[in-house]
Amino acid sequence: MTMSDSDDRGLVHNLAFAGASGASAGLLLILFVIAGRVLGREEFGKFSFALALGTIFETLMDFGLHQVAIREVARDKSRATTVLQHTLGIKLVWTSGGLLALLIAATALRSEWDVRASCYLIGGALVARSFMFTIRGVLQGLERFGWDSLVVLGDRVLLLLCGLAVLSAGGGLLALSTAFVLARGVAFVLGAWLTNAQLGGFAVRYDRETWRALQRSAVPFGVFLIVLNLYSYVDSVMLGVMRGDVETGIYGAAYKVYEGVGYLPSVIASVLTPRLSRLFVSDRAGHRRLVVGSLAVTVSLAVLVAACGYWLAEPVMALLFGPSFIASASPFRILCLGLAFVFAIWTLHATAISANKERLLVRAALIGLCVNVLVNLYAIPRHGADGAAFATVIGELVSLIVLVVGLV
Repeated sequence: MTMSDSDDRGLVHNLAFAGASGASAGLLLILFVIAGRVLGREEFGKFSFALALGTIFETLMDFGLHQVAIREVARDKSRATTVLQHTLGIKLVWTSGGLLALLIAATALRSEWDVRASCYLIGGALVARSFMFTIRGVLQGLERFGWDSLVVLGDRVLLLLCGLAVLSAGGGLLALSTAFVLARGVAFVLGAWLTNAQLGGFAVRYDRETWRALQRSAVPFGVFLIVLNLYSYVDSVMLGVMRGDVETGIYGAAYKVYEGVGYLPSVIASVLTPRLSRLFVSDRAGHRRLVVGSLAVTVSLAVLVAACGYWLAEPVMALLFGPSFIASASPFRILCLGLAFVFAIWTLHATAISANKERLLVRAALIGLCVNVLVNLYAIPRHGADGAAFATVIGELVSLIVLVVGLV
């Protein structure tokens, strides 16, 4: 067997495990579907707002360290334990700052005590998830996607079970938010135990120069991810402030399905990132071939998925969330129009990371965010959830153009 054949088989093997991780996002979709049916549009809108706001500030808790861990370990696997321990130490600082910023923002944006409390609880759950990102980054850098799948699956199974338990017991918004905290805390403990068993030395270390080097590498990623998450979730936050919780719930249902579909290209990108990072320093021609082939596959897949989603929007939303959410079909159809852009963007993100073009990622995300917010300011007051969906698609198209121009 040639080295190329071995690499191809390894890539397929990793893709299968990453696919299992991505497929487990279906468990979250099940939870959101049941939550929408049990809570109703208004309460589900409050939950969607809290989750969107928390996810925006989650990037402050990681600030690019996940991507740096993948790349550093992929290029030198002997540093896996060192990268893990120092990154965990840096995370203690960033998670504290990110959580504080979330508390301030939630208090400033919403006056309702239950919405604020939900934001605070979701923030606690996201602290645990941020630490799990470090674990996953090291495992992905080592290309141990089987163990990474176990970490992801454990997290999502716990979320589903805890969420269903509180909803079936008659719990509402705050009970569901509390379930997220408990599930994510237990998932982090299990992930830490698994990582310690695989790598040993699960601990926090401090070395000034190592921290400085890791953080210096992470800053462009961190800025990029902050902008990217703002771009992805600012629609829900703006809807909550400008149009109320019912409209946010309608859009939240559509966006959760759209986001679930978006796990497909993220799975491919998660496998591509360590492989492309290695090829960039060892085989530029192979790097180029893998990028072109991956773009062809992802865009073709996107067209197929978008066509199915567009024509089946109404029955899908009614089946998943119930008749009261049939209005979600309209923004979902609009979001489907942008799937080809999203699928290509994920592959180009992996390409830019592997080629050390973090500044390009920041530039593309920042321009896309500015366009998204400007369109939202015009479209949300006039068209509500449909306007937010339209703004998302336009922002994605602009981001794609910037990435293509920067990488060609």
